[in-house]
Amino acid sequence: MNRTIIAVSLALSSLFTAGAQAEIIQHTDQIAEVKFEGSSYELGKHVGEVAKAQILDGIDRFDQTLGVMLPGLNVIALSKSFDAQDVFGKLQASSPDAAAYIQGLSESLNRSPNLLLAVGMSDEAILESQRSGGMGFLQAEKPSHDPAAPAKCTVMGMSDQEGRAWGQANFDYMGINYEGLIVLNHIDSDGKTRVIQTWAGLIPYGGIAKGGQAMLMNTMADEGTAREKADGEILTANATPSYYLSWEAYNIEQPSDLISVFNAYDEYTAFFTYTVVDSDKPVLNIENNFGGSNGGKVSYSYADKKVHANHSLYQAKKFVDDTFAAKSLARQAAAEAFMQKATVDTSKAQSQHFAETSVLWKGRGEMMGTVTSTRFDVHGDKVDMYIKTDDAHPEVHIKNY
Repeated sequence: MNRTIIAVSLALSSLFTAGAQAEIIQHTDQIAEVKFEGSSYELGKHVGEVAKAQILDGIDRFDQTLGVMLPGLNVIALSKSFDAQDVFGKLQASSPDAAAYIQGLSESLNRSPNLLLAVGMSDEAILESQRSGGMGFLQAEKPSHDPAAPAKCTVMGMSDQEGRAWGQANFDYMGINYEGLIVLNHIDSDGKTRVIQTWAGLIPYGGIAKGGQAMLMNTMADEGTAREKADGEILTANATPSYYLSWEAYNIEQPSDLISVFNAYDEYTAFFTYTVVDSDKPVLNIENNFGGSNGGKVSYSYADKKVHANHSLYQAKKFVDDTFAAKSLARQAAAEAFMQKATVDTSKAQSQHFAETSVLWKGRGEMMGTVTSTRFDVHGDKVDMYIKTDDAHPEVHIKNY
C-alpha cells in the first residue's frame, strides 16, 4: 500500500486556503513537510485535509499495535476513558493553542478530539499497557524481549554561547512510526516560525521552537514506573494532559520560558524531558517528575553540554538498574563519554555516526526501533535539521528560515 502523505501533484504545488499559505513537500515516502502560514486551527484543519487517508490509516495501525501490546487495549476504549476525564476540555483550558490544532484536525478527519488525543498522547497508552501486564517502557520486543537492545530515546546537545550550537536526537518508538512522519513547518499568526516533528500529525517528538532553539524531547520511563509502583492513576481529575507539554514547548522564545511552561501545573498525565539547545545560552535540561500525593515536581539545570536518556538526572530511584528501560543508564554513560570529547566543531558525520552505534541505536524492529536520528545545527536563531530514518532513504534537510 502506498502511504505517501500527499499525491505527487500536491507535493509540487502551493495551496491557498482561507488566506493561509501552504506548501507540501514529500521528501521521501516516509517524511512529508507541511509548510503553512496561518493559525493553529487552520494548520490542523489543513493537515487533516491533505493527509486524511494516511492519518486514519496510522490510527488503525496504532489500534492494531495496542492489541498486540495488551489484548483488549484499543483506541476506542482509550478515547472513552479520555471522554470520561474530559481530556480535551482540560487541554482547551491549559493550552488553547494545542486544542485549536486538535480541533482543526478533528473537523477534517471527522474523528472526536479525544480519540485523536488518545493516539497523540501515546505514552499514556503505553503506561496503561505496562501497568496491566502488557508491553511497556520496560520492554523492547514481544514476545522475545532482548534487554540489551535499546528501544528508547537518547539526546545530547551543546552550545558555545557565542552563536553556535548543535544537538543530536534519536527518536526510538513503535514500529508503526517508521512511516507517516509529518514535519510541521509553521509560521503562526504571530509571524513566528516553529518546526515540529510528528508522527501522522498527532505525536510531536522534537523540532525547533519559535525562539530558534533546538528542542530535543524524551519520555521519562522511570517516572511513569514510579507512579505505577505507587498505584497512581494515569488520568485523574487534577492531571493536565501531557499534550500541553508536547505542544507548548515549541512556543517558547527563550529557554527559561520552558521552566514557566512546566511549572504552570502541578500534575501531568505523562512525564517528559526536554533538552533545549540555544546558540547564545547554556543548554537547558528540564523534567517533570512524579511527586506522589503532592502531585508533581519540576527539575532542571543548565550546562555547556547536556545528555539525557530515559531516567531522571535529578531524582534517583532504586529500581533504575543496568537493565532498566533498555539500558538507559548505559546509554546515558555512553553519550556523556562522547560529549566529554565533543566540541562545537564536532561534525554532523561524527555525531550521526555515534548515534548509530551501540548502545544507542536500536535498528528497526518489528514492534519498536529507531524511527529517526536527527542532527540539529544552530547558528543564532537559524536552525537546520538533518533527519535520517534508515540506510534505504536519503537524509532529509528541514530548516526554520
